[in-house]
Amino acid sequence: MVGSLVESRLSNGLCLVILPRPQTPVVAIVVLYRVGSQDELPEQAGLAHLVEHLAFGTTAELAREEFDRYCTDAGGTNNAMTTYSYTLYYMVLPAYQVELGLWLEASRMRGLRFSDEEFATQQRVILEELKETVYNQPYGRWRDVQAAHAFAPGCPYHWEVHGSLESVAALRPEQARAFVQQYYRPDNAVVVVCGGVDPLSVRELAEQLFGEIPRGNSGCPRHTFRPECRRGKVRVSVPDRVPVAAVFLSFHSGGYTAPEFLELQALADILGHGRSSRLYRELVLRRGQASQVGAFLDARQWASLLTCYAFAASPEAQAEALWEALWDELRQLQREGIRQDEWQTACNRLRTAYVELLQHPLGIAQEVAFSTVFWGDPERPFRVVEEYAQLRTDQLQERARQLFCPEHSVATLVVPDSAG
Repeated sequence: MVGSLVESRLSNGLCLVILPRPQTPVVAIVVLYRVGSQDELPEQAGLAHLVEHLAFGTTAELAREEFDRYCTDAGGTNNAMTTYSYTLYYMVLPAYQVELGLWLEASRMRGLRFSDEEFATQQRVILEELKETVYNQPYGRWRDVQAAHAFAPGCPYHWEVHGSLESVAALRPEQARAFVQQYYRPDNAVVVVCGGVDPLSVRELAEQLFGEIPRGNSGCPRHTFRPECRRGKVRVSVPDRVPVAAVFLSFHSGGYTAPEFLELQALADILGHGRSSRLYRELVLRRGQASQVGAFLDARQWASLLTCYAFAASPEAQAEALWEALWDELRQLQREGIRQDEWQTACNRLRTAYVELLQHPLGIAQEVAFSTVFWGDPERPFRVVEEYAQLRTDQLQERARQLFCPEHSVATLVVPDSAG
């Protein structure tokens, strides 16, 4: 697969990566812009996500809703996501419709336009989403509280990707237009095409459709992340209208390109994946304190958070007891280490999941786009499976000893609101 990868850069700075799969009847097109919530001003939190919504609207060539209609009528699907560090648009089409897909994405990059009315419509949509999925959702606000306490004010991780009701409501159309002009440009993007296509034809199409889009006049505005932005030894209680207490115990860790990144993913899997995980066996089965447990790596460009969580088994259970139980299990892992068979099971699971991801053009295209932008290496995804296999149990234990300490910890305790 790596041998057929073709990478090039257009004169306007656009990075193009093509991965032909001759036997595949579909093509996946991914456009990743290096812009996310970490590039917003604090008072404009939620702007990157709002712009993502607007990007499916009017362009110089497309009327409102035509982007989706052209794609759907051609037998395709499309969607997008906004993260702290990037915004990604993807499309899957029959392979013979690759020109249509590239034309649609070029139209978005070349001339994204939206009226004040369109802006207001999408702003209302996001405000309703926030109310439904965050503010009126049980346990919905713990991440907002965590962000505010885990990172100092002014730090680009001090707010969540979705922003707040107040910040989103205060956004204005001219701010969104300026954001598009600053970041939605060829020299801040990578286009990945994977599927049943001819590389030379795709290269010619990309040059024809994207080549005339001007690059930016200056560098993209970027915030600076400083290590002192991290805050540790934090524990905060959040009253909420919930039936039982829940604890989210997080630890500051390295970003995407940190050498320990795969170790962090491995620890999260060992601690929290499924009924054979350490947290499930200890807190659910043996102690009976929790009804639901898990662990995950909240990955970001500069500073990630590895989070272990537990939901109480009964309304009488106290958050303090869950917090102590989580710490007990982490300290036991530090003392006793990880059994070889335990790591082998987790390793097989991680490797299998990644192999399955790379079985599909869309999974390949997304991983290649991500690696191209943040590692400068489009071939990295094809080495990850073997890199997992090279991790050792003593290596993981040492990472656990360094990571799971009070100085790195941020605990968010969600407790039932007696007044609610």
